[in-house]
Amino acid sequence: MSLIEDDAKYVWHPFTQIQTEPCPLLISKAKDATLYTADGKQYLDCNSSWWVNVHGHGNEHIAQAIQTQFAAIDHVIFAGATHEKGIELAKRIVEKLNCDLQKVFFSDNGSTAVEVAIKMCMQFWHNQGINKSRVLALEGAYHGDTFGAMSVGERDYFNAPFEPFFFNVDFLEFPTEANEQQLLAQAKTLFESGEFISLIVEPLIQGSAGMRFYSIEFLEELVKLAKANNVLVIFDEIMTAWGRTGTLFAFEH
Repeated sequence: MSLIEDDAKYVWHPFTQIQTEPCPLLISKAKDATLYTADGKQYLDCNSSWWVNVHGHGNEHIAQAIQTQFAAIDHVIFAGATHEKGIELAKRIVEKLNCDLQKVFFSDNGSTAVEVAIKMCMQFWHNQGINKSRVLALEGAYHGDTFGAMSVGERDYFNAPFEPFFFNVDFLEFPTEANEQQLLAQAKTLFESGEFISLIVEPLIQGSAGMRFYSIEFLEELVKLAKANNVLVIFDEIMTAWGRTGTLFAFEH
């Protein structure tokens, strides 16, 4: 049996309709931004293998660092224990942020990072005895595929079976030059209700929605409205961070 036949028999691929999807590309190696298939074809990895491969494939410096670290500590529970490299990484990230964000919570994927951010906002208000339950997001957003992340993302056929289990979220239309002022007025009215725990956005660019850009000025005004009404702000930078927009993080714009 060939590898592709074994794949069809044993593997369940994400975002894939098993009965109708054509055979996947069989990747045999990867280097820098290029993927090589078993039959000798080359493809540019234009989405960084779902946003995460910022430094390219087969980076020798990273490979050596992983090998060295694995020989010392491969993994240790981070609840009740810590280690030098975790501390060093958190410190360096905070220094690079250069703002009032002073703590790093490590998560292993984008969906759970969003979940943790939402839970932090929920718990912030819960700990103060303030009853808030609503979140504001943008139409067309993609924040992940766990339940909280789906709740704040675009509602479509991918997540329709799960929608009865989503929590309460309000959505603004995607901002354009024509509707920005209307959306800001709508956001102001919503925030002034005092019911919102947080605003969550992909700053400046919606990736999965088709690389849709919106203005820095709109985002600045939206964040000002949120802060003026004690609404916490989440920037989902899974796709935009680490230099992809010209600054280390998109929010720096």
